[in-house]
Amino acid sequence: MTASAGGLVRAGSRVLADALILGLWVVFLTLLFLETNWPRWGFYGLLLGGVTIYVSVTTPWLGTRD
Repeated sequence: MTASAGGLVRAGSRVLADALILGLWVVFLTLLFLETNWPRWGFYGLLLGGVTIYVSVTTPWLGTRD
């Protein structure tokens, strides 16, 4: 595999992993808020907060390009 093909596979797997993790977060919050009947603003606050924390935690994994 060439470097560009390897990078493409890595990027594709990263996108799929991110989509899976964030999708599971949305499903978890949706089921939790439907079960407990908590307010909608809380749902969106936790949704946005969870995505923000996820992005801030995973960004250093990418590293820098030289």
